[in-house]
Amino acid sequence: MSLINIGKTVGNGRLFDDVTLGLEEGEKLGLVGRNGVGKSTLLRILAGKLEPDEGEVVHSRNARISRLDQRPGFAPGVTVEQHLFPELYIGGASAVAFSLDAEEQAATLQRYQAFCTRLGIDDMRAELQTLSGGTVKKVSIARCLAFEADLYLLDEPTNHLDLDAITWLEQYLESSSAGFVLVTHDRYILDAACDTILEIDGGEVFRHPGNYSAYLERRAERRREESVAEQRRRTILRRELEWLQRGPKARTGKDKKRKERVGEMLEAAPEREAVLQDLPAAQRRLGKKVLELEAVTKSYNGRPVISKFSHRFAPGERVGVIGPNGSGKTTLLDLIAGRTEPDHGTIEWGETVAIAYFDQTGRRLPGEMTVLEYLKEEAERVRIDDQTTVSAEQFLERFLFPRSMLAQPLERLSGGELRRLYLVRLLAHAPNFLLLDEPTNDLDLDALRVVEQYLDSFAGCILLVSHDRALLDRLTDSLFVLDGSGGIRRFVGSYDEYRDAVREDSARSGNGGHGGGGRTAQAAARAAQGAARNAGKAINREPKQGLSFREQREYEQLPDKIEETELELARLEALFQQPEQDPAVLEQNTKRYHALRDRLEQMTARWEELGERAGE
Repeated sequence: MSLINIGKTVGNGRLFDDVTLGLEEGEKLGLVGRNGVGKSTLLRILAGKLEPDEGEVVHSRNARISRLDQRPGFAPGVTVEQHLFPELYIGGASAVAFSLDAEEQAATLQRYQAFCTRLGIDDMRAELQTLSGGTVKKVSIARCLAFEADLYLLDEPTNHLDLDAITWLEQYLESSSAGFVLVTHDRYILDAACDTILEIDGGEVFRHPGNYSAYLERRAERRREESVAEQRRRTILRRELEWLQRGPKARTGKDKKRKERVGEMLEAAPEREAVLQDLPAAQRRLGKKVLELEAVTKSYNGRPVISKFSHRFAPGERVGVIGPNGSGKTTLLDLIAGRTEPDHGTIEWGETVAIAYFDQTGRRLPGEMTVLEYLKEEAERVRIDDQTTVSAEQFLERFLFPRSMLAQPLERLSGGELRRLYLVRLLAHAPNFLLLDEPTNDLDLDALRVVEQYLDSFAGCILLVSHDRALLDRLTDSLFVLDGSGGIRRFVGSYDEYRDAVREDSARSGNGGHGGGGRTAQAAARAAQGAARNAGKAINREPKQGLSFREQREYEQLPDKIEETELELARLEALFQQPEQDPAVLEQNTKRYHALRDRLEQMTARWEELGERAGE
């Protein structure tokens, strides 16, 4: 397939211009970019479902294309079995449906059922509207992959999937000979399965050979080159503006052309990216008693979802919640938040706890209100700690809402931007216990990194339901593993360590590899229990004295962070000695210098505190 000089405008926004791109047979492409830049629109153009405003799309003859939408649609009353054939197309802008004879239909049905089995879908006659979002997504994935297409167009296939299904999908895409274009915020899949990354940025599409790690390196290099070019543009522009400010007699005869050149340079200014400010997480003090669950039980229609679960949270504890779709992860958070009452058992909060619950659905936000008004309704200023507050504008900038965006009405924001804004408002309340249910759904990769960095500095408790393996590895120190039958086991360690334990347990039981859906739940629970026992860490026991796993990791990393900060301070001090400096740059460097000095003092004090507790 080839895109030749295509352009597209949606509403009042120009998404991309003059894009020329070729897709080779078997090429595995990851498509990345911020929310609203046109990733889903580009996929629809590739599928022939949307015409570009300019340019043309050329398919090779008889090319089969299968597409997975971000939010699969289906008619009321349709069963899993009836929701069978994906949208397959012959090449060409008309996107004529590809028909199959009876023999091909039978073979396709068999392949479809095989995919359903691998993904843990057993009831073929269940109506889709009665199934969870994750199960519907699995059915749609099976429907998309059942045909041996030449090219798969996959828009956020991992949203709402459980971790076993995501692992299976990653392995399938990695080993498949078919080509695909994949939009996802799952960094592990982008790294493992893609051989090329396409990035939409500033109305252009950039091709980066290699996986996601290689893309990050190439993007950083491109940004450095753009920064050098922009600095040169500003230097020339400053000289030209000085020339314009002279009297007419002092100017040369090329007055008109020089003025035009200045105008062109002013228009050539790149769109400023939001700068990630170095703010610690806002929160309140947390006392010794945090949260105690005692024999908590919950059933629906006679089916146990959570059975006699007990746990006592320690200050600063970070727990990931994993399990098959429908196993009760959201129910657990609803019980803790008080949205649902347990059938039996007790849930007791400490007096100093301030919770924030970011659920999957979020809240319907008032469309006529602006971004800044929405946050100021919660807080004019956000308390970072006992001595520090920041303005609502500064806090929004911390989460990639630049000043130019603060006056926008909420109805103009994308779904990902609305979810991010809702999260920002919850965090502005300075909670010390976060309940997060799939917080990265609909976030682009830049926003995901910002949220991740903020939560990494959060010193309160976190209970996180997520299918994002990178997020679980970075933010959690232990896991609650739900088996789908009411049982919850605690695994002490990272998600990577948990997966290793599952593989070892599966190998010992002769059940090698990863199954789909709920088939590995029992093996996972055995692995979690066995690993905790083998490591001498009993399930649901009191936290040990000294450093937690997360604190030990923090203690080991702090010296490198302190050294990096000292080097950055030294670099800024050298810049201050230069005789001629741009006032705007000087002001920015000065603010950065003072922020780094404060951060250095905090890190040094924290390192000394952890060292004393570690007995070193």
